Amino acid sequence: MNFSTTARHIFCRSSLKKLLLSLLISAVFFVVSCSDSKKTEDRPEQTDDSHNITDDNGISSDDDASTDDDNTAETEITTDEDLSDNENITTDEDITDEDIPAESDQTTDDDTVTYEDIFTDADETTDEDIGTNDNSTDDYNINDSDETTDDDDPGCDLEHGVTFVKKPQKMNIVQNGRTVSLVCEVAAPGCGITYQWYESHGNSTNSGVALSDATDPTFEAPAFTQRGIHYYYCAATAATPSGEKKTFLSNVASVAYTALPTLYVNTPDGIEITSKEKWIKNADISIVGADDESWNFENIETSIKGRGNTTWEMPKKPYALKLKQAREIMGMPAHKRWVLIANYWDSSFMRNAAAFYFSELFELGWTVHGQFVDLVLNGKYKGLYWLGEAIKVDKNRVDINDGNADMTDDEDKDYLIEMDISFDESIEFKSGIRDFPYMIQNEDYMVDENDTITTGGESRLERLQEKINDLERLLYPDFTVVLDTNDCSAPDESYSEIIDIDSWVKFWFVNEIMDNRDSGLPKSDFFTFDSANNIFKAGPVWDFDLAATHRPISCQLNKTIYYNALFKSPKFITRTKELWHEYYDRIDIYMQIEEIENRIIVAAKYDAMRWTGHHDYINILQTNNNVKVFEEYVDFLKESVRQKITVVDSYIENLSAPETNP
Repeated sequence: MNFSTTARHIFCRSSLKKLLLSLLISAVFFVVSCSDSKKTEDRPEQTDDSHNITDDNGISSDDDASTDDDNTAETEITTDEDLSDNENITTDEDITDEDIPAESDQTTDDDTVTYEDIFTDADETTDEDIGTNDNSTDDYNINDSDETTDDDDPGCDLEHGVTFVKKPQKMNIVQNGRTVSLVCEVAAPGCGITYQWYESHGNSTNSGVALSDATDPTFEAPAFTQRGIHYYYCAATAATPSGEKKTFLSNVASVAYTALPTLYVNTPDGIEITSKEKWIKNADISIVGADDESWNFENIETSIKGRGNTTWEMPKKPYALKLKQAREIMGMPAHKRWVLIANYWDSSFMRNAAAFYFSELFELGWTVHGQFVDLVLNGKYKGLYWLGEAIKVDKNRVDINDGNADMTDDEDKDYLIEMDISFDESIEFKSGIRDFPYMIQNEDYMVDENDTITTGGESRLERLQEKINDLERLLYPDFTVVLDTNDCSAPDESYSEIIDIDSWVKFWFVNEIMDNRDSGLPKSDFFTFDSANNIFKAGPVWDFDLAATHRPISCQLNKTIYYNALFKSPKFITRTKELWHEYYDRIDIYMQIEEIENRIIVAAKYDAMRWTGHHDYINILQTNNNVKVFEEYVDFLKESVRQKITVVDSYIENLSAPETNP
């Protein structure tokens, strides 16, 4: 091949390569250009001033773009694509009740309550339950801040993106000089959040006074030394970077210092108490704020269950406590068994206390004792309760011979007996003439570990039944199956050899003065039988939460249980007159009621907030008077008792003894 031919061949191959390379570059350039063109078509039109938007750190959006991985909570980069139409953002001037979102039900570890730092909440209550009005900002003097924070995010959604993750507990009990923490926390992604706490003087968010230096999510309420109820709420303001804001209000949180001791009861893992038969074990109780500091204690192990009959079905429950070890409680003698009385039917809270006053005044054997407390159960405020002694056989309570494990079947012991239509104990029977329901309360050495009656128990029960039938035969000597016991002749006076007349007279005094019509059903009528001396003795008195609900003009219990016979007995009538004249001038119940009223007045009103609408039934039903406040219930109790004492006095003065039945 000559030189010219070779040169031409090389030149052609080189040109071909250049041509191919040129075509390849052109194709790549065309594809890239098309892609850029597509992106340009998809991008929304930018406003003229979009390049001038900066965040709080002065960083320009276009000049310093970053990826999602680079964004932090401290520096949120704003881009053109993050901007939305600001005309749809609600300002604080536009806030209405509908704008305020529902509070989150989420709970956190901060909801755990101890007696040292308690912010309790009434379970199953709403703002309406504690008298809170609908949220509104019309009357607020909220000073919304205009500043934004580093957390501001143009994606802030004021309409749908703001929720409460923590709310202040609605009802809080504190002791003298102690404080309580209220917590309010709002989640609002992309928004700046500021807080302001307010004190309300009307248990409402409709008005309030901003508290200085109360701008944190957690607010420490003042330490109170004067009794009273105080109300607080939190206003959380969410803001967008452009300055649009919206304020959200928490519920009202009340803080009460009642000057009563607080009883804290905690069950394992907060398990609910749903049975009055099954004990919940490994619970614990503490008492804080007692008048005598030596009465305070912490974390005493106990078991707890429900108690009562009708009241157990009500919203405010009564409870029974069984301590692991016997101990004194608030000055009362040591024992394992205690009761928490709800006084659900009693808006004065003191009908039982009044009855126990009369029991002690008339020196009716042993009288039940107790103290008013604020109850906090598993961190929840439950209201004003009465913590008292359970009626049990014990040297410090009903002091009778309870028998022993070495008893033979022929040996007897003493009995604590209850006449009650509930008829729900392990050992129970009915009498031959009156057909009354009797229940043995101290069944020791009568049943085995399975609550099955033993042979010894059967023998002792049979002998006790015969003793009661003997008593009824003496009280109603000419009774026949077709004769009403009210029409029977006066009793055989030998009945006085087997009953303690004084106790039965005093028992009637208490129940009649308190107009305790439950007693006549019969219900909660206790008496004892002394086997060694063959004596029936009345008492102790019990269960007066439905008493004194009338203003009667006559005696109501002089024909109930055994009294329809006893008030025909010359011995009984004579002793009734003597004892009444002995004790009448000592009665000072009105001062006693006023002292209790002053002691529990704040606690009673706080309980009424917790159980709004639940304490009105009995008094309104019986008086046809729209009574609403604690003081009116107390006044009704005083007048009812005052009137009944006058009725009893007149009845006794007019008693005349019939001729003795030989």
